[in-house]
Amino acid sequence: MNLTFTSQASKAKTIRLAYPANFAGIGCYEERNTALSENWGKFNISDLWFEGVCICHTAIKPKQPCAVNLQCDSFCWIMNFVLKGELNARFDGVKQLSLKDGSHHTFFTRSLNTDLVFEQHANIFTICLTRKFISKLIGKELLKDKPDTNAGKTFTLVTNGNYRHTRPHAIIKEIIEAEQTGYIRRIFLESKILELLSLQLQQADSDKAPTKGFNREDIARLQEAKAYINQNMQTPCSLIELARKTGLNDFKLKKGFKALFGNTVFGYLYNVRMDSAHTLLQDDKSVSEVAELIGYKNPHHFTAAFKRKFGFLPSQVNKMQV
Repeated sequence: MNLTFTSQASKAKTIRLAYPANFAGIGCYEERNTALSENWGKFNISDLWFEGVCICHTAIKPKQPCAVNLQCDSFCWIMNFVLKGELNARFDGVKQLSLKDGSHHTFFTRSLNTDLVFEQHANIFTICLTRKFISKLIGKELLKDKPDTNAGKTFTLVTNGNYRHTRPHAIIKEIIEAEQTGYIRRIFLESKILELLSLQLQQADSDKAPTKGFNREDIARLQEAKAYINQNMQTPCSLIELARKTGLNDFKLKKGFKALFGNTVFGYLYNVRMDSAHTLLQDDKSVSEVAELIGYKNPHHFTAAFKRKFGFLPSQVNKMQV
């Protein structure tokens, strides 16, 4: 795999980083940090790799449009997370994927030749996995839509969306700030990548969740139930009450909600509450105040629920910044 940085104005190749086949290196892992400061702006990339895995953290401050070209002559599974700024990906010279601050996408391709275009300050976190690494985990059968068997198809999008204030957000921070050394660090990093991959695949399954057996009216009422939960998280109602308010029976509400939104009613309520709590805590509200605002009578119960969701205490939110 090769990574080349190019200034679009001059078209001069400024940085070229090469990786060994399958990211196989010497020792537990290999890492490097590359920095460049020129008249077009500043570029910095910290990368670490071990067999089957490459982790890149790229920060760029361009004064003019710039591009990072990624090339790989074999299968790649790519996870991109925009920590700050904006990222546009071009395949064969055509813009096909765009990400803004707080967004992510995951895709795989039989070979990679793409330009990541930057027109403003950006901070990007990327994980690249090889076919061997992926196949060992999920098997070849789950890659039936793989580009190898789809002639003319540049890439297969697995999932995308916003990752802010979710578990993936916390995982990325843990990876970036990992301080372990040697084999302990490699084990830690691999465990976090596996957790992140698991969450990505879970989201992909939810996006494809079937709604067979539910007509348009049922789906409209399920959407109404979701909206009601969003608007009344401080004073949620029981399943029976929610079913009555939306005109659904208890069975259709429970089964349909899980099929359509990939979560149970109360699982969804929990996520809405925690995501709202994270936002409120960033506004310098106290833990007890936020607990009350999202419907928790006991701040200790809220603290336990928050830590279960994000992996850190609510009191630490303003001290943490990816």
